[in-house]
Amino acid sequence: MRYGALVAALLLGACAKPKEEPMVSRGALKGAPAASASSEGSERPQPRGAATVRTDKGTYSAPAVRFIADFPGGPPVTLMRVALSAQSEDGGTWRFRMAVDEKFVKSKHATARILPQTALGPGLAVVDSQQANGSSMAMDEGTLELTVTGTQARGEVRAKDGRVRATFEGPLTVECTVPPAWLSGANAPVPSSPTDGTVRVPDEARVTPQCRSVADAFR
Repeated sequence: MRYGALVAALLLGACAKPKEEPMVSRGALKGAPAASASSEGSERPQPRGAATVRTDKGTYSAPAVRFIADFPGGPPVTLMRVALSAQSEDGGTWRFRMAVDEKFVKSKHATARILPQTALGPGLAVVDSQQANGSSMAMDEGTLELTVTGTQARGEVRAKDGRVRATFEGPLTVECTVPPAWLSGANAPVPSSPTDGTVRVPDEARVTPQCRSVADAFR
């Protein structure tokens, strides 16, 4: 009986030992926790509906592509532009600014010529990027094509030789500014002097027919 009890105890001990060894050996082989900080960061989802830019240098994201309409007042002139300023995970930036006109509001499509450090006018755009270390670069020449379908914007940037340098897509937001007087004094700031006629304020509630019309075009 004593011999049988001893054999049973040895068998139970041999069976129990392998249950603990794999946990120790697995940790020793990895030399690190199973879920590291870097893996968590790479798996963290981007904000839903964010605009995304993909280039040969990496991927950038932003809340949205911005359509900006500025009504200076006085002469019937409207300044319109589309802009995107996106950021990468390491702190780099990629952005463009593109001037458009009233035709874009109807057609929802525009193509612009890219020139470095140019005064923006309809049909012209500026594209530049900045690395996390601070070095910046403006794209020399090329074309920027933009199409809006409903509330979604999509486009691409091509170099002068035709190579695609970047693609972007995401939701489009509409921003509209008007002279303070257009808002009938509804908590709007006023020019500090009679000669300060360049002040404009956001019409976020779409009170003015001009801003309401622009916003309705991109629903």
